[in-house]
Amino acid sequence: MENLTSPQASENMLVIDEANRAFLIESSKWAKFLAIVGYIGMGLLVLLGLALLFGMTIVKELTDLPFNPGIFGIIYFIIAVVYYFPITYLYNFSQKIRDGLVAGNQQTMTAGFGNLKSMFKFIGILMIVALSLYALVLLIAVPVAIIAAVAP
Repeated sequence: MENLTSPQASENMLVIDEANRAFLIESSKWAKFLAIVGYIGMGLLVLLGLALLFGMTIVKELTDLPFNPGIFGIIYFIIAVVYYFPITYLYNFSQKIRDGLVAGNQQTMTAGFGNLKSMFKFIGILMIVALSLYALVLLIAVPVAIIAAVAP
């Protein structure tokens, strides 16, 4: 393992010049804005979930639906919970990058980039899950549709 204090290692150190510093500061401002908007959206999802949960339960009692439409409220709650994690990672990224640049603290900057990595990793895994579910639905729906079209 190479010694980090050697002259060769210090030559390979990444230096954040003024242009990169300005880009990171501006990126942290936009990330904070998007995170705040995301928290507001998450709050609206929770409110809509409550409205659907209680409102649709009343509709269920007044009608003879074969299912409880209040389940859509629960789905909105689940979406809000899933939405919380990438928003929090984005907000932490914005705060830590800005704080690290202002204080010149490498550890804070590293923690900020760690949050950015976690956000992208979470969204990537979420995308894999969503695409897998879409594929599963297609694998089930297409044969069912073909059988339904052929059957007399």
